[in-house]
Amino acid sequence: MKNKIEIELLTRNQYKTYQAELLEIFNENFFKNGGMLYSDDFLVKSDGIIIAKSDKTVIAYLAISLDVENELDRKHEIYEEEPELKNSLVIKHLVVKKEYRNLNIATRLIQNVKQYARNNKIRNLYLWTTPDNRIALKFYQKNGFYRMGDYNPPNETFQGLSNFHSIMMVSKI
Repeated sequence: MKNKIEIELLTRNQYKTYQAELLEIFNENFFKNGGMLYSDDFLVKSDGIIIAKSDKTVIAYLAISLDVENELDRKHEIYEEEPELKNSLVIKHLVVKKEYRNLNIATRLIQNVKQYARNNKIRNLYLWTTPDNRIALKFYQKNGFYRMGDYNPPNETFQGLSNFHSIMMVSKI
């Protein structure tokens, strides 16, 4: 039986306390399930990281950013298509250690970030995932996200990948 799970919001300055554990989770799990291509610089560039701990050990995290403009958004010209997304929070990563999956930890992290958004008068959450990551698509839809758009340009390279296909998902707060 797993121990009690605690959820905690870390600010940008607090991440160093858990940096080694977060990097371990990132390196072991992030690319194993069709995750987007990001480097581990999310630790420094995120505005907050919500962690789940069991027995004082980090078992999951959700990294967020208030800076919604990134390379993919610029390529997608999301601001011209959906200007309301300027008042949004971006979920950059959501990862749960394999041995702790299917315990509703990811759902608790999503609920926590939604409460954070409501408290800070943020109207939308959004994220990018790949169409191959069916587990993520189903999870996000179950948690109130809908598919807003696709980024699938022909003959273009994104972060070193050709034929890169990504899906934007949004949840209204």
